[in-house]
Amino acid sequence: MDIQRIVDAYIIGLGDNADNTSFRQALVGHIAKGDTSLLELVQALGEYLASEEASRRNKGLHVLADVLTDLPQEAIPAQATAKLVQFFCSRLSDSTCVSHILTSIDALQRLPSFTNKCSTDVLRALFKEVHVQSFQHSTRSAAYGLLDQIIRNHPQAVQTMGNDMVLGFAQMLDGEKDPRSLMIAFQIIPKLAELVDIKNNVEDIFEVIFCYFPITFKNREGDPSTISPESLKKALRAAITCSPYFGEMAVKPLVEKTTAASSSVKIDAYETLVAAADAYDAKVFIPEMETLVEQIREDVEMAADDRVVDAALEALEAVYRAVSPATDSNESSDMSETATLLDYVLKDSIFQLTADEIKNPDQIGKLLLVTARSSAYNCNVISDAVLPIVLERLGATEVLTLRRELMDVLNYVLSASCDANRKAECLEADKDNLLNVYRLDAAVPLDKEYSFLHITRLKGITLLILLPEFLNHDELSLALQTISQAAIERNEDENVNKEATHLLVQLAQSTPEQIKATALPLFLDALCEDMIAAHKVSRLLNALGAIGIAASNVLLTILDGIGKIVVADKLNSSHCLLAVTTIRKMVETAVAKDNAADTSLELLNNMVNPLLEWVCKTDVTTYANWQQIVVELAKAAVAVFSKVEQKEQEQRLVALFDRYSAVALSPSQTSTDGQYQTLPIFSAMLCACWPQTNIPVEDKSAFVGDLAAVALSTQNDIQRDVCFEILASIINKCTSVERSKLTKSVFDRAEKDCGLAGILLRHWLARALIACNDQAGYECVRWLLAQITQRSYSEQAADGFNIILGNHDWAVTPETHGVFRLLFKQRFYATVVPEITSSFKDANDDSIKTDLLVALTHSVQHMPKNVLMSGISEVIPLLLSAIRLTVDKLKATSIRTITMVIFETPETVKDEIVTSIIPQLTSSLSLTKANTVHVRRAALDTLSLIPEKYPFSTVQAARKNVLDALSKARDDHKRLVRNDAVKAYNKWFGIEDKLL
Repeated sequence: MDIQRIVDAYIIGLGDNADNTSFRQALVGHIAKGDTSLLELVQALGEYLASEEASRRNKGLHVLADVLTDLPQEAIPAQATAKLVQFFCSRLSDSTCVSHILTSIDALQRLPSFTNKCSTDVLRALFKEVHVQSFQHSTRSAAYGLLDQIIRNHPQAVQTMGNDMVLGFAQMLDGEKDPRSLMIAFQIIPKLAELVDIKNNVEDIFEVIFCYFPITFKNREGDPSTISPESLKKALRAAITCSPYFGEMAVKPLVEKTTAASSSVKIDAYETLVAAADAYDAKVFIPEMETLVEQIREDVEMAADDRVVDAALEALEAVYRAVSPATDSNESSDMSETATLLDYVLKDSIFQLTADEIKNPDQIGKLLLVTARSSAYNCNVISDAVLPIVLERLGATEVLTLRRELMDVLNYVLSASCDANRKAECLEADKDNLLNVYRLDAAVPLDKEYSFLHITRLKGITLLILLPEFLNHDELSLALQTISQAAIERNEDENVNKEATHLLVQLAQSTPEQIKATALPLFLDALCEDMIAAHKVSRLLNALGAIGIAASNVLLTILDGIGKIVVADKLNSSHCLLAVTTIRKMVETAVAKDNAADTSLELLNNMVNPLLEWVCKTDVTTYANWQQIVVELAKAAVAVFSKVEQKEQEQRLVALFDRYSAVALSPSQTSTDGQYQTLPIFSAMLCACWPQTNIPVEDKSAFVGDLAAVALSTQNDIQRDVCFEILASIINKCTSVERSKLTKSVFDRAEKDCGLAGILLRHWLARALIACNDQAGYECVRWLLAQITQRSYSEQAADGFNIILGNHDWAVTPETHGVFRLLFKQRFYATVVPEITSSFKDANDDSIKTDLLVALTHSVQHMPKNVLMSGISEVIPLLLSAIRLTVDKLKATSIRTITMVIFETPETVKDEIVTSIIPQLTSSLSLTKANTVHVRRAALDTLSLIPEKYPFSTVQAARKNVLDALSKARDDHKRLVRNDAVKAYNKWFGIEDKLL
């Protein structure tokens, strides 16, 4: 093999910028196979490596670097590693070749034969011979990357170098500006500080790091390799706070940065102080505490940016935690010094609290809260200083606004003691005064006057409950009763009810047993009151729902309580529906947890089954909205039954079939309406089964065929829909072979039926089969399109396209384990939409066109955005026709689709925007039967988007007409429409100004 010939060709290719992959692979392959050696390759490159011309040396090293990078480890002899390292280190002074040398060393350092001595030699040569900042980014990045790898893989070599390593790295980093290189460098610093004692060179390394603070840059959009500004900030923060030696130099400039005018700089400084509090010695903060506290107080009182306030308060808490003495400390000097530091917060707060008029009570409370929360010692000092003053003033004043301000501050101080590990010792001594202030036994007045004070009082009572071992059993019950009554009784100010409910939710998470024993009985008793108002029932159920959803420990108790009230027929028709809806929402939340199977079985036995028994025994004439109640219970049953295991489902299905199958399959003339109205429960639970669950029928094909026969012949809509839902679910979940058999059984029953039931049957079969990518589903769709064009139940055939892909409560859904093949919607779109488009173009009758547009709209509204956009140019003309010919929600859906197109790819409809789209939108703003609120708001949203997506030159011809239409829309009788019209008008009115 002539290796020299390959090398020469490789070098020539480098000069011509040709593709040298084949030469590279040839060299690597021959060396890996043993046909030649690495030494022979170096000898072949000799004339290039030793050349006096920099470009020839560079090409020679380029070839060697490429080969070393691709060679497998076993192809590089162990004894050659040290020699190659020496060779490359000696060449680092050759600035022309540094990039390829670093690449070669990086390839070598991954080898097991790359020793600590090799690492030390490389680092010393790198620091001595290479002025990193004089090279372009790719070379600098390679240098940082090599350094990072050596630190990771050879820490002993780094430790051996000691101070030289620190100084070399500082020199290497000095002047770096590229964020990508800085990211690597910042990540190196904590590792370096962990391996090497940087004490002797701390100033050198700190100055190089801190000069970048605060760091800001704009990342390049569309560049996948770019880093985010936030990640770079975090890396720099970690570098600044990685060593306690940085503390004396870092704290003062960080505190100074908190005075910056920029919010982002303030936040960065505060967040860095939070990190520093855990890393630096507490003593370094003490000289700057007064300045820091004053600046934080100013930022909190100004409250211009909530993010700044939150960051400032977090920094205050972190720093005071750092300087606070340990709770078991016996050093009185430490405590005395800390007490002096706390004066920076306390003096101003006490001055404000003793003034005739308290300024910024909320801000004072926040400062006291985070300071007290920082440690048990600080909590005691703050509480000892503040509580007597606040309690004394509360006892001496009757001015309601002042009382509220004082109670707000008191609530903040008390909340710091809610943790058992830092509860203030003075609270027990002040218990009587606190109970007198919050008056546990006093009901909240129902009038709106002074409600703000009552809300503050309720918050305080909640805090007393949360204080560890503060209230006795009777006091605790009394406090909970007060909060519960505030949530139950209607107040003129709804905020009182909302706040009381929110507080109960909070308490349910921390004290669930007390909520169960005291609060829940009050709510359940209130639900059973005679002549209870609908708004009160709604409020009670919403509160119980919120408590149950937030606190799983009380959820089952609430469900059991509401369920017993429903079963006992203690609610009227409308109230019963609200209760069942609340049950359904809580059940769905409960089974969404990790232990869904166990929870579902418990709910099935203790809640769902009793409700289903009640449904079967209840006289349907008792409730005017019985069908809605049954559907809500069916949804709850689905949520539970879909989560239980297969065997449990099969056991339950036996009893379910015994109860319902005869009714479902009996002719409508012999069954009562009440029996039919409970059938959705049968459908829901059967549809909720796992695909592998066996249903208790001898012949599944005959059962499905009977369902189809009953659905086609019944006069009862509920029975018909239930039969369709069940057969669709069964067909969807079976194997492909069985699916074909069942589908044939259904078609045999429906072959000659072209009535409304036959139309709906095809819709449900299409839903079941298309989800499985079964070709028979598309045959159903084509049959339906033929019915539209032949005007045979065309409106029903078109409107039923919503069944095929639309949402359903339980039949063929992901939640009920329906089978959905990959890309089934994409296939439907690619197959059906072109057929609808073709039929539309061939149709001459406007009514046929309208029905086809209805089918199209139902199809596209359920498509994923990426699918819809792939062929949108063909659909746009039909959507514009749909805006003109359809009404209400279908028309609004068409407009929303146009909006999506304008947002995603405005160029697609640029030619139609003025001539077709804008006229259609403006005409959709007029008050006609077709232009419902949904339509008008959709049109206004699209009109608002157009000025953002198109230049003035494109839309200027339509500007006057649009402004005229929007002027009229600003007087629309619906407030939401008026608001949207004002926003759209402002955008269209200002587009010319933007251009100027």
